Amino acid sequence: MTEAISEVETEQQQAPAPWTPMAVVGVAQLMVMLDSTVVNVALPSIGADLPAGPSALQWTISAYVLMYGSLLLFGGRVADVLGRRRSFLAGLTLFTAASVLCGVASNEELLVTGRVVQGLGASLLSAAALSIVLAVYQLPQQRKIALTAWSGLGVLGATIGVVLGGVIVTAVSWRWAFLINVPVGVAAFAGALRALPPLSATTIRPLRIPTAALATAGLAGLSYGLIRLQDGLTTPAAWISIGVAAVLLVTLTVVELSESDPLLPLHLLRIPTYWLASVGLLLAAAVMISSSYLASIYFQRAHDMSALAAGLSLLPMGLASLVVALVVPKLVTKLGPGGLYICGVAAQLIGAGVLAIGPSGVAVAVLALAVIGAGLPSCFVPLYGIGTSHVRLQESGVGSGLLNTFNQTGAALGIAVIGTILTTTTRDEISAGASVANATTTGVGHGFLALGVCTVVAFVVALVLRHLTRSPQSATQQPQP
Repeated sequence: MTEAISEVETEQQQAPAPWTPMAVVGVAQLMVMLDSTVVNVALPSIGADLPAGPSALQWTISAYVLMYGSLLLFGGRVADVLGRRRSFLAGLTLFTAASVLCGVASNEELLVTGRVVQGLGASLLSAAALSIVLAVYQLPQQRKIALTAWSGLGVLGATIGVVLGGVIVTAVSWRWAFLINVPVGVAAFAGALRALPPLSATTIRPLRIPTAALATAGLAGLSYGLIRLQDGLTTPAAWISIGVAAVLLVTLTVVELSESDPLLPLHLLRIPTYWLASVGLLLAAAVMISSSYLASIYFQRAHDMSALAAGLSLLPMGLASLVVALVVPKLVTKLGPGGLYICGVAAQLIGAGVLAIGPSGVAVAVLALAVIGAGLPSCFVPLYGIGTSHVRLQESGVGSGLLNTFNQTGAALGIAVIGTILTTTTRDEISAGASVANATTTGVGHGFLALGVCTVVAFVVALVLRHLTRSPQSATQQPQP
């Protein structure tokens, strides 16, 4: 009798989970990633309407991805301690409310503040959402599909954000690029109440708020310093900020190493495949966000396109990502995660290489961006798969949060570095007598050259990962925490 009951329990445990939770968290993740790029093509309109200067406009992007990335680990801890569904709902509420603040902002200070709060909400929401995916879908085949959908939605949201932004800015107003989140957020909240299981807290642990604040301050200081380098490589404030950031981040690492229950799951970074996947995510995110940023500036300033036309010019990039995302599961099975990642990086290297030479026209730029877009799912999907394979259920919040932290930190630092390269190059070219269009083209080319360097580094990471993941023992072995 006992054996019969045990067999029934085993079958119930192995029964496939419904896909409605994935639909709810997927919509929320799509919205979060869309807001990483939706303002790209809206920047000229925002600058003219508020008004806002170049630095404030860059912070409109950076403030969001910076807060999002730096607080993801804190969001993961909140999900582990307070419960995944509760954390998801709290983040979704905060994100939606901040979207209203951004939409009604009357000056640049309120807009940047709204973006900061949006980033905080996104960190809670996204960390809880990925933790929910890992907790709900534990059967290997279901988890593979769920992670593929998760990664694909993230890439799709970021790439179509610029398209949607162009449509909204042209048809209505840049304010609706934020206000559109309100009905989506309300619908996702209602769906979460009905579809998400309770998923109570895994353990009673401190939230470690001071540690989260230290991480945020360190990354914010680094990003601020990189952006201030626009004023010149000898700008004292820039190097002071970078130096303070380095001290804060080193202090953070030392403190976490001495903690028995750290916010940073540093033991995961002792696994070669995990930290390599983390570095790969950082580089892939830098290429993804910065490519759409550079392209939107190029189309509008070098070719005098409207926001709508610039957004539509980026549509092939999003469509290429979508098409490849649909066949990624088969490609992973055929090529393996390491082999697929190599293919994705190769596509990014080709696209960035073409654009680094200097876009020779709209058609060439659109085609090269589509090649980059095709490579994005082939990077994110295998990297998340490799990384999350090492995350235990009780650490699903912070473990997935660390991967997302590398992802969003790459986006924030990428925008800071690439934006500085674009601004300084364009300014120098104009000072030398070049037209705005030619100066912008040169600046965009230099920006893609920097992204080309990122893809070269990523290619080395991909080669090592392919070697490691072909050896089951090295790919799955975990050190004891």
